[in-house]
Amino acid sequence: MICKVKAAIEKYGLITDKTKTVAVGFSGGADSVCLLHILSRLKAEYGIIIKAVHVNHNIRGDEALRDEGFVRDFCRRLDIELDVYSIDVPSLAKEKKLSLEECGRVVRYECFRKSGCDAIAVAHTLSDSIETMLFNLARGTGTKGLAGISPKREPDIIRPLINCTRAEIESYCKENSLCFVTDSTNLTDDYTRNHIRHKLVPQFEKINVCFESAFSRAMESLSEENDFIEKSAESLLLESKCSEGYKIDVFSQAHPAVLKRAVMIMLKPEMSKPSEAKHIDVCFDIIKQGKGKIELGKDLYILADGDIINFHHVENTEFEWKSFFEHGVAHTPYGRFVLMVGSSEDGNSFDSDKIKGELFLSSRLPGDRFTFSKRKISKSLKKLFNEMKIPKEKRNAVAVLHDDEDVVWIEDIGVNHKYIPDENTQKIIAIKKDGEIC
Repeated sequence: MICKVKAAIEKYGLITDKTKTVAVGFSGGADSVCLLHILSRLKAEYGIIIKAVHVNHNIRGDEALRDEGFVRDFCRRLDIELDVYSIDVPSLAKEKKLSLEECGRVVRYECFRKSGCDAIAVAHTLSDSIETMLFNLARGTGTKGLAGISPKREPDIIRPLINCTRAEIESYCKENSLCFVTDSTNLTDDYTRNHIRHKLVPQFEKINVCFESAFSRAMESLSEENDFIEKSAESLLLESKCSEGYKIDVFSQAHPAVLKRAVMIMLKPEMSKPSEAKHIDVCFDIIKQGKGKIELGKDLYILADGDIINFHHVENTEFEWKSFFEHGVAHTPYGRFVLMVGSSEDGNSFDSDKIKGELFLSSRLPGDRFTFSKRKISKSLKKLFNEMKIPKEKRNAVAVLHDDEDVVWIEDIGVNHKYIPDENTQKIIAIKKDGEIC
């Protein structure tokens, strides 16, 4: 085991001359006990300082307290510095609208990084990597997902046990008289990963008793191929990038595998959630077509005009101003528009006495309707914007002036018929953009 861990450290560059301190994620389970014990034996050889970090997620009650007590005792006996964090993950997950598993993962790495160490060692194993590969395969992944768990994730996460099986780890613990705790949730098939571990993996063992070694070789090959595609995609993006977006003619010459990976990389900073196959396929198709516009998700579009492809985010500004003016000019907090006493030559004037309640400026609201003074036909803003061919990605950025009952005025369209000044008007209000005021 020691030799296997050292081989992984050397092969993947997990510990370098710049690595002075390593924080070990320490749950108290067999994997983390093995990892901490081995690194404590190798610290002098690599010239590193080891620190353990334990996170109590407050999910399993007394069992979690048992784990914390075990962790404290283990580190005390090995004279290893320990940081313990207690986080109410259930409450935090509800607040952030995350699953318990995802919230726990985020919290753990936040706590690990508080250690201030150069590297964070986590106890993912070859068995974990195989389970991840099978899980991703069931979801229809590509080479990236089939490569399993990476030995190193930039900039600071390392996995020294990545070439060791769960059986080897349990054997190491037995040989070295190392106790460990068992998370009861790992014993049930309630979670997908546990089902893979308890049901699928034994079937592969029946087919090939050395299946873990075979999977390891396959994942390493896939990892190398994935790395080649990733670097090719990055080069493609670099070559096609221009001030307006990306050049379609450069994209059209690329191999589909490279182009789809380039799309995946492009989408990452644009989307609030990880992209799915459907997003990549849509982008791939529009690049091949060379023109068009498709909505990828809330407030995000991909546009192609024959030469350039880029992403466009809807401006979803909900500006609001509710202070009715009394004296001359009143500026909105956003500085975009001015309300002032007096008529406007461009028709952006309305009758003050017809205002019901307070005025407020905002983006369009559900149920908004507008009537032109000449046609006197009422239309929803959705239909009106469609007729006026206002791009979907710009509609939420159009300013709409409301009172408590109706739409008063729309930016670049004008004043609603019912608010137009007439022979009985005593006070006229004009709305202008800031730049139009002298």
